[in-house]
Amino acid sequence: MEILGSNEGGIHFLHLVGNFDTTDVETFHAHVEEAIDNQHFRVLVNASQMRFINSTALGSLIRAQKRLQQYGGDLAVTSLPSFAAGVFKTLGLDRKIRCFDEDPEAVAYLESVGAEGVGVEGDQQVGFSFQGDEQVAVAGEEPRIGTMKSIGEYGVQFLWENLDNLDSDTMFTPGAAVRLRFRLPLYHESHMFHADAQIVSSTVTAGNRITVQTKFTNLSDVERRAIQQFVRDLRYLKGELSE
Repeated sequence: MEILGSNEGGIHFLHLVGNFDTTDVETFHAHVEEAIDNQHFRVLVNASQMRFINSTALGSLIRAQKRLQQYGGDLAVTSLPSFAAGVFKTLGLDRKIRCFDEDPEAVAYLESVGAEGVGVEGDQQVGFSFQGDEQVAVAGEEPRIGTMKSIGEYGVQFLWENLDNLDSDTMFTPGAAVRLRFRLPLYHESHMFHADAQIVSSTVTAGNRITVQTKFTNLSDVERRAIQQFVRDLRYLKGELSE
């Protein structure tokens, strides 16, 4: 079998041409490991030209998916020939691996993978201050302190427990600009990250608390890469410990 690899938009494409059997598994995994080495944790396998797949090769798809998921990524398959689609359905693999008719559908799915972030344990603090006039009028200019719940490549989620009868709808309206300050102890014991962000959503819960999801709007390249690596490492560790 021939495997044609390419990268586009952070997604690694593998086109399978011919019979995918036991002798091809090692080569297939080498392609997946190469994608991981290049920080591409989302892999799209196009099977439109695959003529046959045996049980060992099917197992290799599952192993590759687990490997990618350790880094917060995933594997998706497109354009399965009818014989392979039947095998996937019979074995229940289509409930384990996301399968799509066309590449654009799989790309849309893979682009969403990892956006939710990874949970952070303990009492890691997040300082936040509002930048918009309406928010400052309600909350003031002084930074406030929340507790980090999760961090992803695109933003931070935090919990704040001091609403004090303030107008939370105005403070945390979607799109409102905030400035974030936080540390990641497992990255560095003292480095302070500074990030401009926007409110994505907020949910008020019992006990006068609010959970806030933000997305980064301005972050230095160095800090963005550091956060990406931190998130991937933490996902990997959590995946290993859950085995």
